[in-house]
Amino acid sequence: MTARPPVPVGRYLLFKSLKKGGMARVFLGLDPEVPGRLVAVKTLLPKLAGQKLHREMFQSEGKVGVRLVHPNIVRTLDHGVSDGTAFIAMEFIFGFDLSTVLRRLRKEARRIPIPLAVSLARQVADALAYAHELSDEFGQPLDIVNRDVSPGNIMVGFDGRVTLIDFGIAQTTIDVKSQIGSIKGKISYMAPEQVRGLPVDHRCDLFSLGTVLYEMLTGVQVFHDEGDFATMERVRRAEAPPPSTENAHIDAALDAICARAMTREVVDRYPAARAMKRDLDAWLAGHAEAHEPEALAAFVRSLFDRQIDEMRSDIEAARQVALGEAPGDPSDTAPSARRPPRLISEDTLAEMAGHGRDADREPEASPPPPPPRPGRAPRWAFAALGLAAVAAFATWWALR
Repeated sequence: MTARPPVPVGRYLLFKSLKKGGMARVFLGLDPEVPGRLVAVKTLLPKLAGQKLHREMFQSEGKVGVRLVHPNIVRTLDHGVSDGTAFIAMEFIFGFDLSTVLRRLRKEARRIPIPLAVSLARQVADALAYAHELSDEFGQPLDIVNRDVSPGNIMVGFDGRVTLIDFGIAQTTIDVKSQIGSIKGKISYMAPEQVRGLPVDHRCDLFSLGTVLYEMLTGVQVFHDEGDFATMERVRRAEAPPPSTENAHIDAALDAICARAMTREVVDRYPAARAMKRDLDAWLAGHAEAHEPEALAAFVRSLFDRQIDEMRSDIEAARQVALGEAPGDPSDTAPSARRPPRLISEDTLAEMAGHGRDADREPEASPPPPPPRPGRAPRWAFAALGLAAVAAFATWWALR
């Protein structure tokens, strides 16, 4: 295989595409200033780079990220713009997100052991308590609210470390604030006030963490339904049976923790993440083994033993090819390492440069619309009526 040189973004050398979302793409790269350190570099999609709101959201994510230094929050190393590409460089976490873990468990008709699930939720609560309470250098609260606490944004490292990875739509006083009424985040994990488009505070993150804990304990996505509107209605009502109805091994104390976190009315929830963490700590007091990262690491390896080794080999092979290093002895590596590693494709390189399929393009000129037929209303009139109906429905929904 012909080695393709890594792509420089800032001081980082990107060599493998990891994930693409609606707003950004994440690459695996190297930091030449720290030999051997792998980094995850998020870049804003070119099609959004020309939109002020998305640029500000992405820049504010970097500003918030560098302030967050906590063992259960992904470490943001750097952010900026390199040759027109906005980027955020973060530590690379070798692991799976919690949504991947939960999918595997559902497939195998298993659940996370209760002590491990509570320990995992306790670590996320600790991260949220830190973020919610953070102040600037002048002692002024930053009022950080994540607004997207969900299994896809919680990493479970193969070393047993639990990490909250995304503050991309965080609301903070140092940040551009999203317009009230916009719906962001994963709907089935959102708080009722979020789906209603109302202002939110840190207690919406506690509702979301409650739904994550509920799913870990029971294997049930308690508010998920067919279609977004049906899911939003279930979230708005926030009617959830006690998790013990789904898992008989759950005790009354855990039922109470979930119920308080997932209460519909904001004033009835935990007043702060630290209060929820105290209750989780109290439950864990009789389960000392759950506090050890090795316990969670062993559980994750029991689920993904083969995939872990394949991922490790694939990443190392891609790194060697990108840097033009001689590959190791094939007999000493996993079978996946002997397959051609997937590097950054030419389409992706073109996209990063602003010339790919996803790049913004000048719209082609379109012919003028035909005149309306005599005796019939023009099409824009029907479109206006439709928009008015949608606006009326949104207003009704928010006031329910």
